[in-house]
Amino acid sequence: MLSMKRRTRNKEKTRETILSIAFEEIYRRGFQAVSVQEIVDKAGLTKGAFFHHFSTKQALGYALVDETLKRLVLDRWIRPLEDYENPVEGIVDNLKKIIDATPQERLALGCPLNNLIQEMSPVDPTFAAKLQGVLQFWIDGVEKYLAKAKVRGHLPRGADVRRLAEFIVMNHEGAFGISKSLKSRKVFLSLQASLRDYVRFVANH
Repeated sequence: MLSMKRRTRNKEKTRETILSIAFEEIYRRGFQAVSVQEIVDKAGLTKGAFFHHFSTKQALGYALVDETLKRLVLDRWIRPLEDYENPVEGIVDNLKKIIDATPQERLALGCPLNNLIQEMSPVDPTFAAKLQGVLQFWIDGVEKYLAKAKVRGHLPRGADVRRLAEFIVMNHEGAFGISKSLKSRKVFLSLQASLRDYVRFVANH
């Protein structure tokens, strides 16, 4: 029994290692530029080990979207809002915290979700659907907390929380995209301040 549990844990660890290394390589260089051989070389594994967990490179990409990117969105953009009595302020504060904590090198790489949307949605319908699913998951999560803010009186009764959630998520994605293109933290902070001013305006009107 212990041996079986150990083997299971080792398999899970191997899979997580592949996903982690693949995520970093794809984030830096793009999905199509990274080969399976490069991933297994960096992981210190064989191709046999890779294909035990993922039938194709494409299957790896889909798993990255379904598991890694979805978890990243949840942990970075949604769960932190639970700590705020007023999630509207939480959204503003959280973006600022992430900008401040992110090294310039990472800001210059842009958003991993947006990068894959730009690269893979036009060429792979399955990728496109899965990436759209992560975006919808993000919007749904933000909408849930905006609805709480509305119930608590931090947004006007007539506020359209779905539309506001869509705007906030698209603002985040646009901010990463523009900052990547201009390689400017200053621009990122300016966009964050504009979002702060807008959501506070909505909250007070």
